[in-house]
Amino acid sequence: MMPRRAAPPATPSTVCARALLLALLLASSQSACSGGGSPSAPTTSTGPSTPPPTIPAQGTAATLDVANWNIEWFGDAGNGPTNEALQAQNIRTVMSALDMDVWGLAEVVNAAQFQQLVAGLSGYTGVLANEAAVQGGATYYSDFSNGEQKVALVWKSALASLVSAKVILTDRNTEFAGRPPVEFTLRVTLNGSTDLAVFIVLHAKAGATTDDWNRRDPASTALKAYLDATYPTQKVWVIGDWNDDVDASITPGRPSPYANFVADQARYTFPTRALSLTSVSSTTGFADFIDHQLATNEAQALYAANSAQAFRADTYLTNYATTTSDHYPVISRWQWGGALRSTAVR
Repeated sequence: MMPRRAAPPATPSTVCARALLLALLLASSQSACSGGGSPSAPTTSTGPSTPPPTIPAQGTAATLDVANWNIEWFGDAGNGPTNEALQAQNIRTVMSALDMDVWGLAEVVNAAQFQQLVAGLSGYTGVLANEAAVQGGATYYSDFSNGEQKVALVWKSALASLVSAKVILTDRNTEFAGRPPVEFTLRVTLNGSTDLAVFIVLHAKAGATTDDWNRRDPASTALKAYLDATYPTQKVWVIGDWNDDVDASITPGRPSPYANFVADQARYTFPTRALSLTSVSSTTGFADFIDHQLATNEAQALYAANSAQAFRADTYLTNYATTTSDHYPVISRWQWGGALRSTAVR
């Protein structure tokens, strides 16, 4: 056996070289253990999928927050969004997140699904137009084997209680396309003040033809005459799908059928008219604003300036127009019980 030669004394450079070599060998070994013995092409990690943005609350603790929303053939698998479960989930998500006090809904078809929707909204009560609680409801909202579009009111149970509900202007049933307005009177307690508030939920005749306008126009005349005579000094809101604009009609060459309300500035105000005048749309497919809120002067005195808006829920829900509704929720805030004292979100 040949004797081994003694290794030459280490120098600083050789020590560094050996250390570097050892580090490379260790790194190579760890890579092989974690990624397999053969090299592979580099991969790009996309990371976890980005969750949808959270819908911000729009209601506040000190204001009466009012919304209306056409929820497009809700509960009718043959019309509107085809995935009924997804539509219900999205509507519940929006209503829960926005945290409004009162909702006027249009195009509710299925009563059982409406009840499920309300049951899934913590702290809310709701009444559909054809329920026994609504005087005349079963008579005027039970067509097509209860499969017609109906209006409804949903409100926070801790804030309000139902005093009465009735179908009005039944003699104008044809002009209202078989959907005469439903009037709900609530007793509202907020900011230490209790008073009655009347909410009339409207779903007017649809369409842009002259015949459609010829039905909306006398319906508007009848509605104003009713309000003038019945509620000369009360807080009243008329909310819903008016199916026409208030600056000019969607029917070519015609004035707004609601020009009678616009002209009577001493008694009535559309807080949503400002949105029409600035070319805001309340639907996903048309440029007009047709989902309005009307207030009597007693109610308008409570309006929180510039609070009316069409809430763009399509920013938060994927394929909103085909999965949820072809209308946006319309919202506003009102200074019930005195001056606005807080903007803290509930």
